[in-house]
Amino acid sequence: MPKLYSIARLKCPRCHRGNLFTKRNPYSFKDSMKMPDRCAVCNRDFQIEPGFYIGALWTSFPIVIFMMAFLSILLLVFVKMDLEWFFVAITVILLLLQPIIIRLGRAIWINIFVDYEAEYGEGDGNK
Repeated sequence: MPKLYSIARLKCPRCHRGNLFTKRNPYSFKDSMKMPDRCAVCNRDFQIEPGFYIGALWTSFPIVIFMMAFLSILLLVFVKMDLEWFFVAITVILLLLQPIIIRLGRAIWINIFVDYEAEYGEGDGNK
């Protein structure tokens, strides 16, 4: 469960206290994807290697596929939306959710490579 906490709260995967992104608001478009170089609490390097977060495309893609499947069932089966309006609706919804999807993809990606360490999650983080 520690990984799910870190991903859902967009926190440092090592200490679960520092923020992965400099701005909390994903719709602050100027800096919505800006991440600090290191965790402010445990000093974990967030820039593991150049181009590290390109791999986050592999984690955000399944999120988009899951959302498209869910929205397709919801809008086509239960709402019985016309196909033309369905394509408009799904496009608008996915475009509006894109900043959140990208952030989740990055959080999942870094959590694949960095494990939680309890000694950093407790106390003042000066270890």
